[in-house]
Amino acid sequence: MSPMSEVLIREQLEAGIYSLRMDDPVRENRLTDTVVDGLMEHLRELAHEPDLRVLLLRGRAEVFSAGGTAELLREVTQGRRVVKDLLLPDMMLGFPLPVVGVLEGHAVGGGLALALCCDITVAARESRYSANFADMGFTPGMGTMGLLPALVGHGLALEMMASAKYYKGRELAGRGLFTHVTPRAEVMDTALDIARRMAEKPRHVLALIKETLAVPRRQTLSATMSREHLMHQLCFGHPETERLVAENYIGAESELPNT
Repeated sequence: MSPMSEVLIREQLEAGIYSLRMDDPVRENRLTDTVVDGLMEHLRELAHEPDLRVLLLRGRAEVFSAGGTAELLREVTQGRRVVKDLLLPDMMLGFPLPVVGVLEGHAVGGGLALALCCDITVAARESRYSANFADMGFTPGMGTMGLLPALVGHGLALEMMASAKYYKGRELAGRGLFTHVTPRAEVMDTALDIARRMAEKPRHVLALIKETLAVPRRQTLSATMSREHLMHQLCFGHPETERLVAENYIGAESELPNT
């Protein structure tokens, strides 16, 4: 069994509805090379699945994704690894059919950035969501600086990124970040209900709608990621960053701050 098959589970739930679930209890669905490469491989394959109408991107009940690994951040701050723009966000936005993010659990840093690339998101009132990059001394990546303000507006985007606050889902309800915010126990049912309504429609109609609506988001992503890359070069070269990563990196779900 490959490492990818151990942490990523793909299945057809119903006619037209497929699920791609991150299931890594040890690393809390962090965006390791294995997870990122696996997600891209599955997306490439699913894009050509003739029965697919809607894709549900899921995590664990407790954690959707906790973002990048401590190892990655240490390697970058110590100059042993170069920050690269990930291909994953553009693959998500360019996926030919609707992607519904099922965010029962927490989504932090790169995990929240991944959720921003979904077309529709269903979040949990009880879970926590944060663009916490600044806590560790660097600016957001994965297109967050363009995709987030496009959803929530300048003010809330600035507050989320500059304060690195952890918000409960209920605090973000109705503010544009998530399409729906429900009790955690209802997140999957809500996502399935949305998916079922879309799965009844012709594939070519769904594909045309998705492609057209994705155009401005992909343009925003392209412009933003080039700017983010330059900012990362400045931030990860700063002498304070390594200390902030060591002090503020959240290592376990139980350590997520209360809000």
